[in-house]
Amino acid sequence: MVQLVCGHSGSGKTMRMIEMANKTMDSIQGKMVFLEANNRHIFDLDYRIRYINTKEFGLTNADQFQGFVCGLIATDYDVEQVYIDGLYKIAQSGMENLEAVVERLNFLSEKFNVNFIMSVNHEMDDIPETLRDKVIA
Repeated sequence: MVQLVCGHSGSGKTMRMIEMANKTMDSIQGKMVFLEANNRHIFDLDYRIRYINTKEFGLTNADQFQGFVCGLIATDYDVEQVYIDGLYKIAQSGMENLEAVVERLNFLSEKFNVNFIMSVNHEMDDIPETLRDKVIA
């Protein structure tokens, strides 16, 4: 499953995702990963959550981001949940690639039984109609 956490910049999306990740950690069987484009929240997460600063890997577009996620899953089949904080910063892209990224993540989710939760800097009304069922209220 792919879920979207929506809201404008500074609306608390990151803290909401951190709280969700920390709360969910005890209820999953596999591993959890939190992707972010900096190291700002590394100490806010439960120590069992793998934290990755994607800037260290030099990702510059949505295709590289998707390859990165595939590599993450390929190296550890126990990954059950992936939190992606700031898709646009990580993939250095915008709304124009959102549907394609969600489609690819949805494919990976179904094939490898991984849940993806990611934040986007848009209000729900700005999200394409085809993706609104993925928005976490």
